[in-house]
Amino acid sequence: MRRDVLKPVLRRLPLEAQSPVGLVVGMVSFAFVAVVGFADGGYLQKTWRLSLLALLAIAAAALLARGRVELRASALGMVGALAALAAWTALSTVWSDVPSTPPAEAERTLLYVAAMLVVFVGCSERSLPYLLGGVLAGITADCAYGLLRYLFWPPGRSPVEGTLLFLPLGYANALGVFAAMGIVLALGLALWTRTPAARALSLAPLLVLVPALSLTSSRGAWVALPFGLAAMLYVGGRIRSAAVLVPLLGAGVLGGVLIGSSGGQAISILGQNRPQYWHVAWKLFEANSLLGGGAGTFGNYWLHNRPTGEFVQDAHSLYLEMLAELGPLGLALLVVALVLPLLAVRRTQNNMLVATAAGAYVTFLLHAGVDWDWEMPVVTIVGLSCGAAILVGARRGRAIALGLPARAALLAAAAAVAVYVSIRIGAADLLSVVLG
Repeated sequence: MRRDVLKPVLRRLPLEAQSPVGLVVGMVSFAFVAVVGFADGGYLQKTWRLSLLALLAIAAAALLARGRVELRASALGMVGALAALAAWTALSTVWSDVPSTPPAEAERTLLYVAAMLVVFVGCSERSLPYLLGGVLAGITADCAYGLLRYLFWPPGRSPVEGTLLFLPLGYANALGVFAAMGIVLALGLALWTRTPAARALSLAPLLVLVPALSLTSSRGAWVALPFGLAAMLYVGGRIRSAAVLVPLLGAGVLGGVLIGSSGGQAISILGQNRPQYWHVAWKLFEANSLLGGGAGTFGNYWLHNRPTGEFVQDAHSLYLEMLAELGPLGLALLVVALVLPLLAVRRTQNNMLVATAAGAYVTFLLHAGVDWDWEMPVVTIVGLSCGAAILVGARRGRAIALGLPARAALLAAAAAVAVYVSIRIGAADLLSVVLG
């Protein structure tokens, strides 16, 4: 794009976003989302371990390079709750029937802790446009690759996904909510900008994201999308009247169900199988109502208690699976981490950047309730990053400046986790060589 077209776009950005700091934030967020998305969404253990090492390095660089880093209580609470959840996940090895799964589940949760830490120590309110724009660009790049493959080099009929669009993440519903969050970000950034050139640049990803979402036939994503858009419009002050918002939301949900069911599926929101998954997950909770069955044990429990011959690993609901596997405490820690950004929204008025992040975050939260997004790191990192962006943009109250001792402690913790993960990667590689 010519420089004279980009000038009005850059002039609209805050001063810090025009600086090299803003550019770095945008480039890093784009590269991370795009690369992890191309690597099956980070689903495989080695991928999320390498991603964790990368995020720890980025967080360390931000801690060393930034002159002043401030964290509010809400940001500390979100990171602390997720870190406590990772610790509780690892501790469930003690009572789990499948003790080999909790350590890996804890590593993936640490990946989300590291992602939140990167946002909080590496971004400021003025660099939010580049953070959200970089995430949007990464989502668009992944969806564009999948769309091109689908149209020109089709992978053939998948035994699980059929003819749905599922690459590069490997799961159509995950790609669907990925595209849906991108749509919310694109529309929100377009509403935030003031010039026609910037607005056109923000809306351009829709040419990729809308067809991609349609080809996934993801009912959950189509239903979550209008909720995300409604949240964005409400928080941004564009529509505050319930008489207008509720009918629009109802029409959006109805349209989402119909469009998402256009791929030959039955017209419903939940589908035929999810109630069965949820029933078995509840039985797992009832059998272990105090501590849960242990992280990652739903698949094994399903195998012995399934009402059908279908094989699944996850309960297709983050919240119910967390309750079943990690008990009330595990669910409580998760809820604390996820609710803090929603509480912070109340402290903002007509901030379109915060509203954009809130819309994408609500889309993620709703979809995570009916699918296994938590096990698809790129989807969860995008969703949680939007939640963290809310806390960055809605900063109010007393901030705690990270001095040298606090930075040293965080760097030491990051180094310790990096060493542990590196050992796990080496051990896994050695085991594959021995077995291979």
